[in-house]
Amino acid sequence: MYHPLITGAARNQAVKKTALKPKAKQKTKNYGDFLIGTQMPTLVGEEATTRNFSMASVLALGTAPGIATAKVLVTNAQLVTLGTVPVVILPSVTGYIYEILGITSYAKNSGGSGDSYNWSASGDGVFYGQGFTAVDHRLEVPTAQLPVGGLNPDASVFAGTPIAGRYRLGAELRLSTTLGVDPTAVLSPNATWTINVTYRLIPAS
Repeated sequence: MYHPLITGAARNQAVKKTALKPKAKQKTKNYGDFLIGTQMPTLVGEEATTRNFSMASVLALGTAPGIATAKVLVTNAQLVTLGTVPVVILPSVTGYIYEILGITSYAKNSGGSGDSYNWSASGDGVFYGQGFTAVDHRLEVPTAQLPVGGLNPDASVFAGTPIAGRYRLGAELRLSTTLGVDPTAVLSPNATWTINVTYRLIPAS
């Protein structure tokens, strides 16, 4: 407000002192650009969801096209009949084959002392699309890395690599045992088996 007793120079100096200082610009974090897309389910029974994908993850597909990872939980009921009733890991896709790139697996054993699965007559665990002979594309899990089912809460993580071979066109990716025999249950074993399968879906033509 102008006061008649304040000279022009003094008034200008007072205005300078009382003027509001401009607010400093706030720095904003740069999270990069995003694209809206659909994320396909990784667990059986899940639905596809809409989400934002970073440009970095989209551009990464240029160096690794078609590579995906599916997470599957094998239940205790499925373990009991793993040799005679194979678990479908990935469904069949007409005109395509699955190239198995690798797996990681972790067993959660929740049985008691003395409970166990005996896999000696079952053979190794095997992921396959055509069969598990010497000429088939597959990935095997040694019996020592299969779920124990007893009092063993600190089971290690197993990382497996594939074996080259033939693969039936349009076949499912399945999990079973190499001898097609179920494990023998000693007392009351109980376990679940979490598996992450990294694969590539390849068109036949």
